[in-house]
Amino acid sequence: MTLNRFLSFVAAVLGAATLLQAQQPNIELDQKAQPTFKEHRLGESAQEFFSIAKMADKESMLSADYCRSFLVTPKVKKAIEKAKTKDKDNQPSSALWTDVKGCSTVLAALAGQTIEVDSRFAAEFDSGSMQFIAGHLASVRFTVQAPFVGVVQDMNAKLNARPQLDIVTLQNAIAAIQKQHRAIWTLPSIFAKVSEVQSLAGDDIGTEVFVSSPALLESRRNSLN
Repeated sequence: MTLNRFLSFVAAVLGAATLLQAQQPNIELDQKAQPTFKEHRLGESAQEFFSIAKMADKESMLSADYCRSFLVTPKVKKAIEKAKTKDKDNQPSSALWTDVKGCSTVLAALAGQTIEVDSRFAAEFDSGSMQFIAGHLASVRFTVQAPFVGVVQDMNAKLNARPQLDIVTLQNAIAAIQKQHRAIWTLPSIFAKVSEVQSLAGDDIGTEVFVSSPALLESRRNSLN
């Protein structure tokens, strides 16, 4: 995304702040049937999600509250104006600009848009990202510091189903060949994938979890056709 397009996006998000209470699209999902992941369920609205999601480095503050106040501070407004200039020596700091971008995605999700939000704005996920489609949680990707086998067992219990197990051959950043264990659950209401995370030396250092809502992803594909 170019700078001009991003600035237009920020302006549109800020302008949509008054629409946060607007009626959301009617997306039929049985949330009660969905398991929870870090206190969240696929299909829940962005309003539900951000009613408990907190900033990773400000865990006493809800991300939505932080972003609403942050984006309208004089300092941030001035930084956005600076970014519109072509003076490379007069640009906002990278840390501030990161929050401008991140908070813009949070407010976009709350406004019912389709957007990806970094897990910095949902400390419960530690690392990863969340995708919202029409203002509803459609997928989550995060890493846990737990062995692959243990995470698979937990997922079996959550989903009441057994996965398809696989071993994938990968080449890492230093061109070393690694074997990665994966487990995949393909159910009508949820798709889940659990993958080993390995260090460059080949040591297991955690497990990546990806879960998504087939219904929401299908609604997104249909809207693009």
